[in-house]
Amino acid sequence: MRIMPKQEVLRYVSERRQLFDAAGKQNPFACADWTLNLIDHVAASDWTFVVPEWEVGGESVMLLYACPSLNGSGRISRVQALTNYYASLYSPVITASIDRVASVKPLIDQLSDFRPRFASVGLAPMDRGSGDVHALRRCFAATGWYAKEYFCFGNWYLPCDDLSFRTYIEERPSQLYNTWARKTKKFESDRRCRLEIVADLPDVERAIDAYQRVYAESWKQPEPFPDFISAWARTCARRGWLRLGLAWRDDVPIAAQFWFVMHRRAYIFKLAYDERFAKLSSGTVLTAHLMKHVLDQDRVVEVDYLTGDDPYKQCWMTRRRERIGILACNLFTFEGLASAATEVAGSVGSSVLRRGARSLSHFSVAVAWMQSFAECLIVCGI
Repeated sequence: MRIMPKQEVLRYVSERRQLFDAAGKQNPFACADWTLNLIDHVAASDWTFVVPEWEVGGESVMLLYACPSLNGSGRISRVQALTNYYASLYSPVITASIDRVASVKPLIDQLSDFRPRFASVGLAPMDRGSGDVHALRRCFAATGWYAKEYFCFGNWYLPCDDLSFRTYIEERPSQLYNTWARKTKKFESDRRCRLEIVADLPDVERAIDAYQRVYAESWKQPEPFPDFISAWARTCARRGWLRLGLAWRDDVPIAAQFWFVMHRRAYIFKLAYDERFAKLSSGTVLTAHLMKHVLDQDRVVEVDYLTGDDPYKQCWMTRRRERIGILACNLFTFEGLASAATEVAGSVGSSVLRRGARSLSHFSVAVAWMQSFAECLIVCGI
């Protein structure tokens, strides 16, 4: 296992571009370009990167990090997945092994054997249906950790192999279809309005500028890492992945949507509209315009709305899956034992409440917590 500073982990990922790009075929947020952009523009210089690795049967790695604000002390006690809110999926195991589940155990063993011991490991968001999740929970338990699975968010998507836009839009809920038809007709009849999809590198700087102008006039909070977004747009343009949609009124950008297409899958990454032009419903018109492009020209097999259960996504997509996390607490550390006891006690309290006990007394909570703590002691062999 390697413990690395920021510049070293940048080199580490760059040297394994092929490995990470192979993972990117299933998860774009695992590819080398995304990972390098995240480290470069989001990671602070004082982050420490923890990388278990295994080479039997094909190279396998796990990317984790720790930062001072997470630990509150000089040593590394809590580590978590190298990802953040920009990514809607984390691949816990980046591997060239045919048997990816078999590569999980040696990686978890390395986390368990490291001294001084880690108190906890947080992994999220992951695909609930992935074999990695079951393997991670089993391996953590086998090495003396308490592992709790928790819900992160819903992910709406559209399977669309061989689906034309005409068929797709006709199958939408009547409210959406009628709104789209009416607003598109109105938008197109206004000669001051136009739509554009930017995909090529020569136009990317102009498109980024327009996107940022729209974002500044939208309801959204300022981006904490604006350079990350613009750098990712440039990367997507260089790679042929960019689909940055813009709605204009005269020379004013009034809506912007940052989509990207990789391996025949379209990802709806960022969207915003200028609230001053809300009556034009340019967001709806632009979404349909981009959808037509990815269905009829890119011929994608899936469109992914990424993070969240927002009601409007259900109108555009047809299926939902869940992203979950795992919090693993090391029962051989006091901090990990206390965290595990707190998690178990919380689960006990929630279970009681679900059964109808609306007024659980402080005494009962204390008893449940102590019982959970005792269970953890027994598991740990103390």
